Amino acid sequence: MHGERDEIVNREREFHNLRFSQEEDPRESLDKWYRTIRHGAKRQDEEIKRLSKNADVLEYGCSDGGWSLHSLHLPDLCRSLTGIDISEVAVNKANERARTLGNMNATFLAMNAEAMSFEDNKFDLVYGRGIIHHLDLDRCFSEVVRVLKPNGVASFYEPMGHNPLLNAYRRRTPLIRTADEHPLLVSDFALARRYFRDVQVEYFGLCSVGSALMPRSISETVYTIGKAVDSVVLTLPFVKRFAWYALLTLRA
Repeated sequence: MHGERDEIVNREREFHNLRFSQEEDPRESLDKWYRTIRHGAKRQDEEIKRLSKNADVLEYGCSDGGWSLHSLHLPDLCRSLTGIDISEVAVNKANERARTLGNMNATFLAMNAEAMSFEDNKFDLVYGRGIIHHLDLDRCFSEVVRVLKPNGVASFYEPMGHNPLLNAYRRRTPLIRTADEHPLLVSDFALARRYFRDVQVEYFGLCSVGSALMPRSISETVYTIGKAVDSVVLTLPFVKRFAWYALLTLRA
């Protein structure tokens, strides 16, 4: 089992090293789809900035550092910012960004998120986006709760795996995703409750996703209406699992 997991980690590293070595990201074609769930991303952004004030924070899957350094400006808020990623290429780019911006309290490291080298109780906040569905969740949750300080918080915005239309699209587009990723299931939230004292989940992207198929002249209107409908239907016990994304707030 250990050897099999090492192979998966190596495949993930190779995929993302190649991705960050290319001039253009093949996933840029998905931007119009991600815009349909941007209200969930904004909710997470606000949560991260609020929890980062004077805190020691860890970006779990930091990519090239653009989100934390350019979008969230976290070094201006937190005491320290540490980022980890499986891709050495991405980490090198993140550290170069930090140097260019003069962010002396930001450090990025190449590291396996399932076996981190940090000491226990190091961070007030751990956060990531589109990361934990690449990982063995038992190892992931165990490591995240280990490095969190008592009463620390973890925030993850992740794709869900129950919607048959989304799953059909995933099967048709294997080249823009890794072979071993696994969008989250409701059962994964039950697993999270074994590790964290409090688990909160919000769901985004069911009706709002249809706006990506609309002409530009009406797409914003359809998005606004879809978002309003989702705010109701994605609270229903059986329906909410069919959302595209979920925002997890986990408290140690």
